[in-house]
Order: sequence, then C-alpha cells, then structure tokens
Amino acid sequence: MRLVARTLERDWEAALAAERALEAEHARDLAREPARLRAEELDAIRRLAEDIPALWHAPTTTQADRQAIARLVLERVAVRVDGNSEHVEVACDWAGGARTCHALVRPVRRFEQLRGFDRILAMIRDLRGQGCSAATVAERLNAAGWRPPKRDAFEASMIQRLLFRHGPGKGRPIWSGNVAREPGAEWTLHEAAERLGVHRHTAYRWLREGRLRGRMAARGTQRIWLVQMSGDELDRIRAASLAPNRTRNPA
Repeated sequence: MRLVARTLERDWEAALAAERALEAEHARDLAREPARLRAEELDAIRRLAEDIPALWHAPTTTQADRQAIARLVLERVAVRVDGNSEHVEVACDWAGGARTCHALVRPVRRFEQLRGFDRILAMIRDLRGQGCSAATVAERLNAAGWRPPKRDAFEASMIQRLLFRHGPGKGRPIWSGNVAREPGAEWTLHEAAERLGVHRHTAYRWLREGRLRGRMAARGTQRIWLVQMSGDELDRIRAASLAPNRTRNPA
C-alpha cells in the first residue's frame, strides 16, 4: 500500500508541475499579446479604414505606416515614360479593382529631352530674329509656361548656350547685320566659319585659343563676336588646316 501511495503522490506532483508550467507558458503568451482595444478605439479604427486619405495624411502616421498601407491596398504600378522626355504616366491598380492614372513630370538632364524642345527652340529663334535680348527671350518663355531641365525658370545664359549649340536657324539675327564693323576685315563667327570651311564651334574655339583674332561687339544689350582678320588671312588658315601633313624622308 505504501508503494502505491508513493506512486500516486509522485504522479500527482508531476501533474501539478506540468499544470504550473502550462499556466506560466500561457501567461507569457498573454503578455506578448497586444492590449485589447476599447470600444471607442475600435470605432476610430473602423472610421479610418473607410477614409484612407485621412489615415494617410494623419499627423500620427509615420513613413513606415504609409509604406505598410501602400503594400496592403496597392496591387500594381505601371510607369510609362513618353520617349526620353520629362513626361511620365503612372497607372495604379488598387485592391478591389479600382485604377487611377496620374501624369507626372520627372527631372531630365538636357534641354533636348524636353518634349516641347522644338517649339522652345523655334520660339527662341523667332524672338531673337525680332531683336529681343536673351533676357527678354527668357522672360517670354517663362511667361508662356515653359520650364528648363533642373531649374525653375529660364535665364539669359541658358538662351545664349542654346543658340550657340543649335544656331539661330536660317539666316542670322537681324541685329547682327546692324553691328558697325569694317568690311572685309571683320566677320561674324558664322561668316568666318563659312570662309574657313569649319563648324562655328570650331571657329569659336580657335578664337578663344588665339588662333583667330577678334573682339566682342555690342548693339544695345546684344553681344556678338567679330573675327578681326582679312579674307586673305582666313584663306591662308583654311589652306593650312586642309594641307596634308608632310613627313621628312630619312637622309
């Protein structure tokens, strides 16, 4: 009998120990669970769930919260860039089957990437042909709603760079023919480049390097480079640049 009693006692103690272990584990699980929300808190959550924009813009919503919201309600995003331009179309497919489309403007590196670049350049050439200064052209472009890449507004220096890179178009600006200069001894960069048989960029580089002589002429607010050399001098430079390199025969 004593043996049976001791066995029952051991089994009872083991059962009590197992029960205490389960109660401790259950207490730990309960401690890890979030606190139960009150009824008014549950009502507030339901109202916010029905108004995602209010939840998104709430001052207590963090960036991490917004990322979690987007993952829950946004199923697919399709982005289409208009060529290589600044214009982007974004289509968003939302949970529940709704789709929204958005037109965005992205930053680009070069003027030539702008979708309306041809119209911008035509407007610049037209205004310059009317005798407008670079500053006035910039003001007109800004007033018309055009915007340059990486800047908020056009400036005179941008207009000058664009004209230098792309030229004034057919003919030269009407004011360039009205600059006082010595006939046969002073030439515009375009005239000198044509006589030399090189691109105007090359003529400008030669001018900056001292290979050509010149001066900056002014007419009102306009500025224009004049090459100060005779036609014979320009012809000699052209002949020298076209002459093939001669190597001496070994003695």
